[in-house]
Amino acid sequence: MGHDYKKIRVSFYLRKWRMLEENRNILTLHEIEAAKLLFNSLPQLSEKDLYLLRVKYYASHNKSNFDKYRAVYRSCIPINDEVVAYHLNMTKEQYAIERRIAEDNLKKAMLATGEKLLYSKEKVYLRINRFLYIKHVDIKLEPFTYKYVEVGDITLTGNHIIDEKQVFDLSDETVKQGVLKLEQYGFEREALDIHELEEYENEQ
Repeated sequence: MGHDYKKIRVSFYLRKWRMLEENRNILTLHEIEAAKLLFNSLPQLSEKDLYLLRVKYYASHNKSNFDKYRAVYRSCIPINDEVVAYHLNMTKEQYAIERRIAEDNLKKAMLATGEKLLYSKEKVYLRINRFLYIKHVDIKLEPFTYKYVEVGDITLTGNHIIDEKQVFDLSDETVKQGVLKLEQYGFEREALDIHELEEYENEQ
């Protein structure tokens, strides 16, 4: 299943924060994508928000999700709000409120960063909603002047298998212009995930 960066569980990334940094030289392709999203978003936070999240998630030494093949842990269990609040001389309720605000601010930053990452991808799908993808559409230059891009009839599919969805290679300028035109009709981009990208490139 591809990735549109619109559904982000902030706590999922924050639990991986410390381990993504510690294991930066041996990350999997999926972890590299997660690291790009997280580490390009964290600097957008205020110092206060960053600190409130760091003391709960990054400062934890309670590691979890052991990967036996690499002999590394992939995440950390966050420190309890009550413990963090005690060390910050705050009430648990006060810390919880401010921590949630910081997480909301991070989510906004990650959504904006995700949008930039999505538009940097060279290979994407196009969908009209969560379930319907373009299965086939012809994109070509207008045959007389070769200055304008034409988009043909569109066939849709509800099948999420890569073979059933058209992959648009945006390194081709004609395809790129066609995708921009299709977006004007309401279609949205979705990036191929790592496994789909590998499968697609192996078939070429």
